[in-house]
This record gives sequence, C-alpha cells and structure tokens, in this order.
Amino acid sequence: MNQELTINVRSHSSQSMEVQSPLVDVVEASATRGEWTTPAVRKVSLGLALSNFSARWRGSQGLRSEHVSAGTTAICEFNDSRRFEMHSDAQFAIVMVPNEVLEQAAQDARYIRPELQTHDVLQDSTLLHLMKILLSEKRAGFRSGTLFLDGVGAALASYLLQHYSLASPVQKNSAGGMAPSALRRAVELMQARLEGDVRLNDLASEVGVSMSHFIRSFRQSTGKTPYQFLLQQRVERARSLMRNLRTPLTEVALASGFADQHHLARVFRRVTGMTPSTYRRSL
Repeated sequence: MNQELTINVRSHSSQSMEVQSPLVDVVEASATRGEWTTPAVRKVSLGLALSNFSARWRGSQGLRSEHVSAGTTAICEFNDSRRFEMHSDAQFAIVMVPNEVLEQAAQDARYIRPELQTHDVLQDSTLLHLMKILLSEKRAGFRSGTLFLDGVGAALASYLLQHYSLASPVQKNSAGGMAPSALRRAVELMQARLEGDVRLNDLASEVGVSMSHFIRSFRQSTGKTPYQFLLQQRVERARSLMRNLRTPLTEVALASGFADQHHLARVFRRVTGMTPSTYRRSL
C-alpha cells in the first residue's frame, strides 16, 4: 500500500510562547517500511535524517538505492512529489524556507535567480548545524523567540545561495554600517517590544532595507547580531527591575521578555557571568 507522508507546515507547539517565524518552518515526520510518497511543497525544502535507514527512490540523477545515515541532509526538488520504497523505518526533520525569503536574499546578494541545486544525499556540516539549531529550538518550544529564529533562517537562506545556487552573483555586495538615525530607530523599536516578540522583517522595514542587509549593517555598527543585542537589552532591563528586591524573579523574567525564570537565569548568567540571585545579593 502506498502511503503519503503527512507534512503539517504549521505544527509548531510552543510550551512558553507562540512563535511563528516568517522565514522558516520546522517539522518532524516519520515513515515506516513500505511505499511512501512525499507531497509537493511550494517552498525550499531541506531534509535531515534523524535515524539510519535504507530506501530506494528515483531522484534527479535516476534510480537510487541508499543506506542513509543519521545526520545526512538533502535539498529537495521544488514543488515535486516523490515516491520512496522504504526498506526500514525512518525519522526525519524537514525545514522549509518560503520562496520570497530566498528571493530577497538573492536580490540583496546580487544573484540573477534564486534557484538551488537539488541534492538527494548531502554531507554538509554547516547545513547540518543550522538545521540542528532550528530543530532544537522547535523541540524546546522556541524559547529564544522569533528574532533568533529569523536570524538563523536568514543565515540559512544566505548559506544555501552561496554554496548551492545554480547562478553566480553578478558582483560582490559590500554593505557598510548602518546610518546613526536608522540604528537609533531600530534600537527604539527593539526596546518598545522588549517584553514581546521582535521580528527581523519589522526591524528591517523600520529602516528601509532588506533583512540580510539589516543583519550585516547592524552587526557592523554594533559588533553584535540583532539577537545578541536584543538579549543584552533584556538583561539590562532585568538588572533594572531586580533592584526592587520585592519584585519576584518570575515577574522580572516576563517583564524583560524572557519565557520564564529559568530562561532568564540561563541568559543572565551567560551575559553577566552570575546568576540573577547572585546579582541581587550583590546590590
């Protein structure tokens, strides 16, 4: 019996906050032994094997029969279904990037067209690392928030273009730093939304540039990625709130934009070198 692999492109289940990134979607799927058909998806789709498995399928280079090891990645055919004969059970992660994200990254980097090479079986440590970060975030309930997720999604789109584009860039793109007035508007928007969700496309729109240009110019101006800068701002607000010793750390965490007290403690210690409790005792 031929079965269809079900991919729910909005299967995010957040334990602490509702996070939906416009730049990337992460799902997990499984297949048992037998015939399976993967549906056509009108997005850039990347596969990650989470288990060893054996299968036979007809790919871009003809009929293939492979023993695939966990950690193997793939760049799937765009909007094309495919039938697999699974010789064993398998677990997958699937990362989907909307076409407009790749198109924007291609325009910013001066690529003629944002079309990627298809690879059924790919060993790429950087691609594997980026996909594992996204999968880890999904499993943790997206605790790091949308700006982090957007940043990884933008980095993923840029990496795919640099290494797997069918076309070469017309010219190198040399981005300078951000104008002081634009940087001020971006920081003010971050601070205004510190307690909630900060989206990369909102920050870029605020200063009138593309998302990939925003990331580069912001980092050149501040020495930090937008996400790193946001975390620093949240830690500074937490420090200020903790000066009132009667305010519970749970309230401090939520008012500073952290998912919960444990999230605050982890980030606070990484940024300052001490726990929130230790910091309070030092006041």
